[in-house]
Amino acid sequence: MNTYMNMAVNMANMAAGQTAVNPPVGAVIVKDGRVIGYGAHLKSGDLHAERAALNSCRESPAGADIYVTLEPCSHHGKTPPCTEAIIEAGIKRVYYAYRDTNDKVDGLKVLNNHGIETIHLGNTDVDELYRPFNIQLANKRPFITLKSAMSLDGKIAHRNGDSHWVSNDESRRDVHNLRHHHDGLLIGSHTLLNDNPHLTTRLSENDKHPVPVILLGSQTLREDMNIFKHPHKPIIYTSNEENVQFKDRAKIFFGNYNLTEILHILYEENIASLLVEGGSSIHTQFLNEKLFDDLIIYIAPKIFGYSEYQLHQGDPSGQLDLILHHVEKLESDIKLTYRRTPACLQD
Repeated sequence: MNTYMNMAVNMANMAAGQTAVNPPVGAVIVKDGRVIGYGAHLKSGDLHAERAALNSCRESPAGADIYVTLEPCSHHGKTPPCTEAIIEAGIKRVYYAYRDTNDKVDGLKVLNNHGIETIHLGNTDVDELYRPFNIQLANKRPFITLKSAMSLDGKIAHRNGDSHWVSNDESRRDVHNLRHHHDGLLIGSHTLLNDNPHLTTRLSENDKHPVPVILLGSQTLREDMNIFKHPHKPIIYTSNEENVQFKDRAKIFFGNYNLTEILHILYEENIASLLVEGGSSIHTQFLNEKLFDDLIIYIAPKIFGYSEYQLHQGDPSGQLDLILHHVEKLESDIKLTYRRTPACLQD
């Protein structure tokens, strides 16, 4: 594989989960066999990777090649088109790893029309890198990760509903890393009222915190809830008009919304990836409607015995087949990452 494209992909991967509805992109500029500039798109609204790389050049990029993970954009968004910057800089060749699936983009045609050669340079990691972006774009909803921790006998809580510390410390740190890489974090009313969670990321002082999303239903908010201390205003869906009084402290959506409507609204709110940490009823809703992309389960070496709290409470005849994508050992816990099979994909 090409060394310069690998560098670009590595930079894009470092920004993955931080760019909201925009794709993560890395770029490397090479002249006479030397890297003279590099950059990445770090967050929505910031410079795109190509412009960041051009700005970092320690000498003129005229006549240089640029290696970029994604076809350069050719339309005006929050920033001007990258094709304009590439043309103005006098770049000679553009090597790209992935063709943009956004129908607003035809950067290759624009570059070719200005005499710039464009060359596809495949990379084994780019399909995985752009999987979330392609799912968001195709469905106009966030990329959805369902997450749960359970005992060896398949229970997500004790019979009294207590779900604290099912998994170990390393698994909990891993969950906070998941939070860091998602734009939104969704729970239901049971988790909110029973646990009064903060829903923040607790890894370092530079953490990215996901926006809290609460499916509250007919339940009632309280003044002392920790979600009101969150760095972001929580987004709350409720059918209880009494909760509208909190509209200055949260984005309140009053009414009866189905999951599809909720997900489309979240996408419009710039939430392009959603981590679902709800309990049985929330997970059952998402699983039944096949509204998920990854399912992550942390299995702890514990036996809970009888409990009605399990991952899915639906009809046992409604089988859902999954693909095991990754297995990881986290001290005494096992982390399993599943994906939907092609038969149940709507993407």
